[in-house]
Amino acid sequence: MSQASLFDTEPTAAAEGTAERGLAASGRVLVVEADGGSRGNPGPAGYGALVREGDTVLAERAEYLGECSNNVAEYSGLVAGLRAAAQIDPTAQVEVRMDSRLVVEQMSGRWKIKHADMRRLADEARGILPAGQVTYTWVPRAENSAADALANAAMDSRGTITTTYSADPPAADSALVTGGPPPADSALATGGPPPADSALTADSALAHAGAPSDDDEEPPIPDVDTEAPSLADPEAMTIVLVSPGWAPRDGEEDPELTDEGLELAGAAAAVVDTIGDTLWPHLARPTMLLASPLVRAQQTAELISEVADLGLPTVDDDFAATAPGESREDVAARVTRALEWLDETCGGCTVVVAAHADVIAAVIGTVVEAPTAAWDVFRIAPGTISVVRRWSGRGEVHVMGCPARLVGGPVG
Repeated sequence: MSQASLFDTEPTAAAEGTAERGLAASGRVLVVEADGGSRGNPGPAGYGALVREGDTVLAERAEYLGECSNNVAEYSGLVAGLRAAAQIDPTAQVEVRMDSRLVVEQMSGRWKIKHADMRRLADEARGILPAGQVTYTWVPRAENSAADALANAAMDSRGTITTTYSADPPAADSALVTGGPPPADSALATGGPPPADSALTADSALAHAGAPSDDDEEPPIPDVDTEAPSLADPEAMTIVLVSPGWAPRDGEEDPELTDEGLELAGAAAAVVDTIGDTLWPHLARPTMLLASPLVRAQQTAELISEVADLGLPTVDDDFAATAPGESREDVAARVTRALEWLDETCGGCTVVVAAHADVIAAVIGTVVEAPTAAWDVFRIAPGTISVVRRWSGRGEVHVMGCPARLVGGPVG
């Protein structure tokens, strides 16, 4: 036994939590695996959760939720998993493992929770066990397959799974209750109001990646000359261009982000959330979110939407990646069309666009009136942020290709 353990008499947070409830800590460690899905986002949705102790599954929970978003489904799975763990042992240490970067970062206190539905569910989750007893770990999708399978079973059957096992592993034919709507008290099953006894303690979490919270005393990050001509025009428009992170190099036509790509998207989302506040405070706060039709851009935009509270992104084909056989002049024409539309409808606003490197280079080239042959000099790496301004028929590059991690701090 170490000297520290011999003489350390301060109670742990978990011990304090159990002591407050008159319970003695059991020393058990339970693992909650949770997931949720929505076929359409929003669309028919369901969650799955299970509780393990070592290699033994102690409980399975799954439920069809009706029409709701993917994030509500994931949070609902978290709530169900924590409730199952608390029923098994309310004094145990619990590790939650999920493949939702959003839920893990928000529940860990590194990203803000702005959407009301997610805030209610997060507060409900926090109220199940003392904070000192619960930790959150992000895992790749492949390591969360059991919870994913439960969620899909609930969506396929439109039913529920509520099974608690003995210490023995579950049988292959675990009970599935099918048919009928979810229980009336299901957590935000259809996006309606929370139950009357739902805990609503909206303590806003810190922003991810080192971004200051509202309570921090740090001054705003220094910026460029705030007397620049573009800042004297109230109709000047700001466009924040976010390049998606990495995708697999396996030849797939429209791949999803890799795990590192999701990290970069999360870092970019945290940066966008500070624009017009602690970062570049002289710019207007973002109010519009657009995305390329490709999957990586839409995944990035969805994370930005949740973290920066911008609503669902609008898919704009004019910001699509260069199609096979499409000339730079063709790309310039559609990018110009998109920018002119934004000039007419978004004067004085800040617009966020999740798009691929070639399109971001095209936007920068068009704004500064560079010939298409010169676009190659605009190097846009994955997971970077660029900012351009347009006013009175002129344009400027405010920032180009800045790594989101550099602005927001380390990720993970």
